[in-house]
Amino acid sequence: STPDELKMQFPIAKEMLGYMGIKYYEIDNYEADDIIGTFAKLCNEDDNYIGTIISSDKDLLQLISPQVDIKLLKQKDYIRYNEQSFKEEYGIDPIRVIDLKGLMGDSSDNIPGVAGIGEKTALKLLHEFESIENLYEHIDEVKGKLHDKLVDGKESALFSKRMATICCEAPLDV
Repeated sequence: STPDELKMQFPIAKEMLGYMGIKYYEIDNYEADDIIGTFAKLCNEDDNYIGTIISSDKDLLQLISPQVDIKLLKQKDYIRYNEQSFKEEYGIDPIRVIDLKGLMGDSSDNIPGVAGIGEKTALKLLHEFESIENLYEHIDEVKGKLHDKLVDGKESALFSKRMATICCEAPLDV
């Protein structure tokens, strides 16, 4: 749930956005990521639009497409990602961020992942198997302690992937 300290700031933020001529969207029972995901989907469905998402939230990287890029804000700078630059850096397609989070988890979003699997191991697995589902279809090809961690964490991996997946079907009235 949204912290009370943050809820108290919303009316002021909305007022300021109004003064600045900036539109904002909010839909009950949908997170900002879902609304952003829905706008990204709308860009993907109409070649007349392109989108740039500006955020420090790495979860949004899954929305990169030919029509949508991301300016990922850092402490003192930013990184601009499109499909090609993301794939060059991570070696996976942007949509596979959901599989990456499914394996390694994300404590900031309360996504558990698989115990003992970090980003480096998760990326190695995705380079080889591409998705969590394909990984588990070929689980016998993974050996040793890693195999055991993955078998023990299968339910958590699949659950975590679902949690990491941004909804792109928010009922926007635009």
